[in-house]
Amino acid sequence: MDTLHRLLKRQVEDHLNGIEITNELEPFILAINKAYVSHDQDRSMLERNIDLSSQEYNEKMEEIRMLQSQLVQQEKLAGIGQLSAGIAHEINNPLGYTLSNLATLKKYLDKIKAFLETLKGFEKSLEIETNDTVQDFIANIRESKKINKIDVISDDIEDIIGESLIGLTKIEKIVKSLLGFARTSINAELEDYDLNKGIKDTLVIANNEIKYFTKVIEDLGTISSIKVVGGSINQVLLNLILNAVHAIKETSEEGILTLKTFEKGGLICCEITDNGIGIPKGNMEHIFTPFFTTKSVGLGTGLGLSIAYDIIVNKHAGRIEVESELGKGTTFRLLLPPHHENKM
Repeated sequence: MDTLHRLLKRQVEDHLNGIEITNELEPFILAINKAYVSHDQDRSMLERNIDLSSQEYNEKMEEIRMLQSQLVQQEKLAGIGQLSAGIAHEINNPLGYTLSNLATLKKYLDKIKAFLETLKGFEKSLEIETNDTVQDFIANIRESKKINKIDVISDDIEDIIGESLIGLTKIEKIVKSLLGFARTSINAELEDYDLNKGIKDTLVIANNEIKYFTKVIEDLGTISSIKVVGGSINQVLLNLILNAVHAIKETSEEGILTLKTFEKGGLICCEITDNGIGIPKGNMEHIFTPFFTTKSVGLGTGLGLSIAYDIIVNKHAGRIEVESELGKGTTFRLLLPPHHENKM
């Protein structure tokens, strides 16, 4: 009986102390001992399995977190890739006519220089010539002026410089918006963020997607700055604006995209409204589900709205409200508190 299980041994000592264990009783005690030992082995195996399962679970969760992070980055890169051609076009257009105007301006200046050289030559000649020849010189000056189109150049040069300045100003605006958009996207820390400026920067970035299909109405109110991760909010704005434009493209109506900001109940609010195709009622409960999309293959990952929900609700303690009517349009409403703890 010295090899009994420790618990059974203690119970035998407590309850059978002084009682002789007969040959009839010993098999019964040994059977109980075997059950104790088997139970311990099963428990030990179960604990090992639980440990392994827990480890596998943690490993799988880490893989899921890494995959989610990769998908978010891929969604960002997809958005950037989608817009890069449009941004290049937006910059290339004013840059093209600015360069063309400056090339034309250089030719004009060459002609003006040639004309001025002619005037200088005549000026020296007039110093020694008689009055009878002055009229000939004047005629030559007028002829040079006509050949070099000085009057036309004088009228045109101001317009060329004005257009060039407008073009360069557009480039400057695009580049500044792009830099502002990129700067906030790189920074993952909480910062004071001007939602109105974020909207304006995002509209500039997405302009090539917008301008051919949609009229934009900006109804931006006087709002307080908020403490957020600016790049994340920009990503949400970009996703919602592009979704609105895509919804508008699928209709035959004139596209209208309205962006409105205001304060309500201590929250900073942004409404993005389109007159696109709208969202069917059956899809409303799924729109924030990862990978859910109604777009054709290759046109969407189904992550844009789920990422937007995660950013606004989980990471910034805000809310997203959606109102939609099939065939009439959709409104996404973002509601953000001015300050919150960083959950990024």
